[in-house]
Amino acid sequence: MQDIHTKTFPADRSGGLAAVLIHGASDHSARYAHVIQELNEHGIAVVTGDLPGFGHSPGLHGHIDHFDQYLDAVEGWVRQAKQLVGAAGSVAIIGHSMGGLVAVRFLQERGAMHEQIVGAVLTSPLLRVAVEIPAWKRSIAKVLDRVLPKLRLPSNISTAFLTRTPEIVAAYEQDPLCGGVVSARWFYEIQRATALAKREADKIGVPILLMQAGSDKIVAPEEAEPFFRSLSMRENNKFILYPQCYHELFNEPEQAEIMRELLKWLKNA
Repeated sequence: MQDIHTKTFPADRSGGLAAVLIHGASDHSARYAHVIQELNEHGIAVVTGDLPGFGHSPGLHGHIDHFDQYLDAVEGWVRQAKQLVGAAGSVAIIGHSMGGLVAVRFLQERGAMHEQIVGAVLTSPLLRVAVEIPAWKRSIAKVLDRVLPKLRLPSNISTAFLTRTPEIVAAYEQDPLCGGVVSARWFYEIQRATALAKREADKIGVPILLMQAGSDKIVAPEEAEPFFRSLSMRENNKFILYPQCYHELFNEPEQAEIMRELLKWLKNA
């Protein structure tokens, strides 16, 4: 596969910490510019980019052949983050929605190979979609996964469920890099990844800050706390529920409070 779209944002006054930021499905990294700016202003360097099949990265939009393609992209970003801070610095991962699922699976599969990773922030992580998928749709998708894995269908997720901030919803709808189509193979790879993420929760070896939107209609909010409770308990693990918030916590009216919590946690990681 061609090179993954990657961008680095060194901090002017480095505190020795770099964050790897992972976007969600039908999403891309440029939508997190305000988050990156605030992290930089607090001395935290950022490495981010677009996952395969999204944004400016190569690949059919909304399709992957295997979930490991996402882990490989994050592997490259983690290595760049380690270069930014040097051997004495540390790295944190920030993953939103599907990016949270990718972060979880990366920590479970490859976290032990990166001793400089000191923690991860998961915002509304994808552990199960909020809308129950009918059995007949699952059956059709299973067949398509075998015979037409690249066939893409609408995800049928309403953009109104992204955030309570109307201008953000409008910008998303007009953004040519965003869109709600996913392939049959993508669907099955996500199903496998969510099952493994929950089954192997105790394999994560670093502290976790899990911030969940309580009024989430895109991912199932009720999955978040049981997953958090199944982690290997560590002193710095923290779970925060925002009852009124929709899915995109960084774009909600409460985003200033959410960023304060994130920054405070990262500085203690």
